[in-house]
Amino acid sequence: MKNVSAVECVVGPMTKGQEEGARVVLARAFAEDPILTFYLHERRRRQLAYWVFFADVIHAHCRSGHLYSALIEGKVVGAAVWQPPDAGPYSLAERLHTLAGQWLLRLLFPRTAAGLFDGFAATRGLHPAEPHWYLVFAGVDPSVQGQGIGERLLAPVLESADQTGTLCYLETPFPRTHAFYRRLGFEVTGEAHPFVGAPPVWTLVRSPHPH
Repeated sequence: MKNVSAVECVVGPMTKGQEEGARVVLARAFAEDPILTFYLHERRRRQLAYWVFFADVIHAHCRSGHLYSALIEGKVVGAAVWQPPDAGPYSLAERLHTLAGQWLLRLLFPRTAAGLFDGFAATRGLHPAEPHWYLVFAGVDPSVQGQGIGERLLAPVLESADQTGTLCYLETPFPRTHAFYRRLGFEVTGEAHPFVGAPPVWTLVRSPHPH
């Protein structure tokens, strides 16, 4: 894809018709994720596993209304999935959908999928105690990374968090992303190993910025 400026990128709430494009973008952005690839180790099966995994991530958080897409010429090139402070428990239908996705991943990776799920469950203990926005996943298509799209993509929630005086929180397994998040006001608060045997993740917190 040609080089673009962030000005040419349109960011807004993700529509139903953009969900498939968002899934593709997240799969491309996290193709070499050290955690996911540690457990979903075989490349050909991983492609299907990523389809299942990111489809569930999007589905599970649709009701929050805080999924955002970045578009260039109508094509999804970025996606962000947030969990708001008042998200509440998942519904029965959402839990069943997630369980179905986990079952498929267990079929694809019967020896390792359980470890991935256990690791994600363990990350819940890393969250701040006070109410916060949680950045579940955010990614920009590799073909247009480094052009300001990520900053635009996260801006709606960061601005809302500033207005309401609310923390934002995320985990990342990518050390190279620390500088990007620092520019947005996040601070690295620790290194953790919730995924047994896999590489570490870093926790980052952003305090609200007064206007």
